[in-house]
Amino acid sequence: LNDAVDNKTLFRMDFSQPGLPQMAAVIRGKEPATSISFHSSGNHLFVASERDQRLRLIDCNTGTSDKPAIRFERQGIRLVESTHSEDCVLIASGSELYYHSIHDNKILRKFRGHSGDVTSISMCPANDTFLSSSDDGTVRLWTLQEAGCVAKMELPVEASALGAYGVFDGSGLVFAIMASGQDENYVNLYDARNYSGGAFLELKLSHASMEAVIQKQADLNGNATELSKKQLTSLSFNASGNQLLLTGQDGLALLLDGFASEATIQQTLCSSGGVSACFTPDDKTVLMGNKDGTISCWSAETGSIVKKLGGHTGPVSCIAANPTKEMFAAACTSTALWIW
Repeated sequence: LNDAVDNKTLFRMDFSQPGLPQMAAVIRGKEPATSISFHSSGNHLFVASERDQRLRLIDCNTGTSDKPAIRFERQGIRLVESTHSEDCVLIASGSELYYHSIHDNKILRKFRGHSGDVTSISMCPANDTFLSSSDDGTVRLWTLQEAGCVAKMELPVEASALGAYGVFDGSGLVFAIMASGQDENYVNLYDARNYSGGAFLELKLSHASMEAVIQKQADLNGNATELSKKQLTSLSFNASGNQLLLTGQDGLALLLDGFASEATIQQTLCSSGGVSACFTPDDKTVLMGNKDGTISCWSAETGSIVKKLGGHTGPVSCIAANPTKEMFAAACTSTALWIW
């Protein structure tokens, strides 16, 4: 995959080019992927499968999985998040988190505190802290050096326990906490260096305002009311930090203004078949994996689909963009590397 050249300062993920991107490598699996994560170097991709209880390491330069998959029969595995070391990852299964060495296949540290299933992990790009979210309705801040959490982030009292989600921005200086409520959703932004002082910005997104914006998307066939009430399931920043991507059940997807003092929906990218989504590193496109095995490529500026890609044999449950190469990965049962 040497054609997927390193491109740390200028990305050219041009979806208008005929025949591009193309599926350059396919790494076969036996069960659906439940989580994927690129290392910050862009050289490796980690793929976790809960049903298979395996973690695969994929070389992004060769497009192969040149090491045997690591099995987690004892503790299981559902989520994986790369760390600053290419030899270590964070994994989650049930309510427990582990810091795992791939080099010698050993658990270096266990992190306990959640009472419900861990639903997300977000590693800070700037240091060794990370966030975890759980069905117990909490978001916790940890450091790799300690088994106990550094802080427990409080959610709005109106929020549902099932809607908690935390993520760092690309600089590691800001993190966001998302929560779903009965009539509205909440997104709170924190200074990662002064989180104890509380959120510096609190955004509220009512179901009514969401419905009004979603109704303007012409291809939803009057489904705006139902979609606006769906539980939010993920949150991510674009590379510049000026947009937030919120996704939810049944293909709910919204772009928020990351710098506005009030919750401002810039684009609706809702799709009845959407199951996973991510920004490209140039901030121009949102990639959405669909139930029918296709990938919708949405313009972040206009909210229109610029290209639709096919080739996967099952629902695209995970999708992620390589941070340093003109490449993205999409996974169903098998994992595909797409390049220009």
